Amino acid sequence: MATDMLPQAPEALPMPATVTHLGPTRPRPARAILVRLALAVTTGGLLWACHFPLAWGWLAWIALVPLLCLVRSTATGWRVWMPAWLGGLAFFTPALQWLRVADDRMFYTWIGLSLYCSLFFLAGFLLVRRLDRKTRLPLVVTLPVVWTALEFFRAYFLGGFAWYYLGHTQHDYLPLIQITDLGGVYAVSFLIAAVNGLIFEIGYAWWSSRRPVGKAALQRLPLTVQACAVLLYLSATLGYGFWRLSQSDFAEGPRVALIQGNLDQRIRNQATSANGGAAATTMMRHYMELSDSAAKQSPPPDLIVWPETSCPDEWVEVDPRLPPERVPPRWQEDVRYAHELTRLAGKRWPNVLLGLNGRTLGADELPRRYNSAILVRANGEVAARYDKIHRVPFGEYVPFREALPFMNAFAPYDFDYSISAGERMTRFDLATPKREFTFGVLICYEDTDPSLARQYVDTECGSQVGVDFLVNISNDGWFNGTSEHEEHLAIGRFRAIEARRAMVRAVNMGISAVIDGNGRIVALPGASWAASKKVADVLTATIPLDSRGSAYAATGDWFAWGCTLLLGVGIVASLIPHRRAILEA
Repeated sequence: MATDMLPQAPEALPMPATVTHLGPTRPRPARAILVRLALAVTTGGLLWACHFPLAWGWLAWIALVPLLCLVRSTATGWRVWMPAWLGGLAFFTPALQWLRVADDRMFYTWIGLSLYCSLFFLAGFLLVRRLDRKTRLPLVVTLPVVWTALEFFRAYFLGGFAWYYLGHTQHDYLPLIQITDLGGVYAVSFLIAAVNGLIFEIGYAWWSSRRPVGKAALQRLPLTVQACAVLLYLSATLGYGFWRLSQSDFAEGPRVALIQGNLDQRIRNQATSANGGAAATTMMRHYMELSDSAAKQSPPPDLIVWPETSCPDEWVEVDPRLPPERVPPRWQEDVRYAHELTRLAGKRWPNVLLGLNGRTLGADELPRRYNSAILVRANGEVAARYDKIHRVPFGEYVPFREALPFMNAFAPYDFDYSISAGERMTRFDLATPKREFTFGVLICYEDTDPSLARQYVDTECGSQVGVDFLVNISNDGWFNGTSEHEEHLAIGRFRAIEARRAMVRAVNMGISAVIDGNGRIVALPGASWAASKKVADVLTATIPLDSRGSAYAATGDWFAWGCTLLLGVGIVASLIPHRRAILEA
């Protein structure tokens, strides 16, 4: 416990002049500040250890306890919020260090995003502290409500960054995370925060019994009630989890070949430059050879999947509403070349999902660029196209670039590389000798967005039924074998459970995988996650089809919205004057 966590005893009466003063009864200010800083940084370090590269998820159940000592600290002002903010930096700065690997200029993005995320950490601390001091609610209630609401807010604010949640630390403990098909990953974060709050309240009660404190600091709710509530939630979670995991008799779906390239990002960048002919040839040959190997397998795959933007050529379209005479000759030539490319792909392979950049000339004669996936049938016909909806801030566009020019300092390039956001979630139809299947595509970090995957299951495109499985294509070669690869795969497991649909991932430099509807990793290129990075391979597997329903897919973020509403009520209640006196009356 922090030495200043509890209210101090009253100052002793003045000593007689003949008695020598034995020293201060309170800890020295510098020492108290160091204690508070150590507590906050300890929480930051424990949270970092919960995620990759260490992935000691069990630490999450106690990681917030040191920070909670600051919640009950008698210190005020910067003496308490500054250590809390530094604790957030101690977590996010090392956790996000893989961002700097993508490009030298991404160093500023790394620092900027770390500072941004640490503000949520600080906000959570300040809100919990205020509710603790102004209401009679225990930390078992206030901590999970605040933490969950802020994770939810972070998933959408300024484009969203839904990484490094408390719930993500439990990705490998499958019985605990099955409840994500009820309340999303937020239900798991809530449980972990509640356990942290209970552990602290037990320790605080023990400390209070040894060192009596004022009435205002005593427990508001009996510990037995708090413990019973948390244990009931934990027991229900495990019971539901084991029940769901027993439902693993999945039907056999299509056979897919996931192409995992292993190309350095510098080659890929050069391939799209003005003088990138040689690099583009190297890039195309790399993926063509892997695809040829996949097509020769017996039995042949029903679908070959390329990673994100792995095809160096663009798919070019002109809006059919634009009169032909208004189409520039260069666009007409590019459209013909794109169709010739798909015809060659159809002759060479079976159904293939290509990840590439798309370019469209709209009816308004304005060009637009997209990050796209197109399904090419065996006859060379382009069956459907999906344009990425959730773009990565700074990676695919610069937020507020025109209004705030200084934001360009956080961009990896000094030119406008922005892409447009897609407008619809495409439902792909895949015809196989077994039957026709449907699937939805998530590009790159879209599989970290809790809101997208579930929409493919919930009656996508109006009255149409949900898809049979999900496909994630990504280029994680930006991060060159860092912990980002494992963290990205771990987050993808929650999307499979939330939607109760298998997800297959084709990722440049890894980690490609097949994930079933229970979140199990059923196929990898290598013997382990680490061995599946930075290798070129073809991962061939039959998709396990999960036809179960998902409450989360049908109802969305009701759990997170509920926490947000409770937080709002708590904040309003904390502003009511004399509320404590009213409650005690």
